Amino acid sequence: MASGGLSDEEVSELVDKLKQYAKLAHKENLTSQATGKITKDNLLWKELRTDMDSSIFPVCKDDKTKRFMTITKEKSMKFLAKSAEKLEAKRKGKKPPEGSTWEKELLKNLKGTQLTGVTKESKSGNVKGMTDTSAYTGMHANKFDKDGKGLGGADARVDNSGYVGAYKGKDTYDKK
Repeated sequence: MASGGLSDEEVSELVDKLKQYAKLAHKENLTSQATGKITKDNLLWKELRTDMDSSIFPVCKDDKTKRFMTITKEKSMKFLAKSAEKLEAKRKGKKPPEGSTWEKELLKNLKGTQLTGVTKESKSGNVKGMTDTSAYTGMHANKFDKDGKGLGGADARVDNSGYVGAYKGKDTYDKK
């Protein structure tokens, strides 16, 4: 049994969920941005939104870096315990449901991450026109083969060997 009345499985679940939120912020460690996402996405955690950046997260951050919290079992338990302590203070001594603790209630309420704002293909079909390489002309057409696969760029060198920049018939003046 881990400290705080949570089983080892529950602590592992907590660590996994915190890592999911850290990845959502493109980080290996829990940051202020990730904790903001936790309080935004989860109903019970919303009550802690104002306290998260001011009193919960600063206590749990690494002493050395002061910017983020390395996600370990010990740090995750400290984060959950501090959050539960603040939640109990906000609820003014109100007891959690029978046979539970605030830590367990917070863990139960901590859902996995939900991807919001993910770009989907347009229903109007205008994206298909942009990705259909058969309609490309000029230099753009030279960058793709018949199957639409990229060729790694086209040769864009310009022959400036004439009298003026647009002169294309080098050595053709006398051949008329």
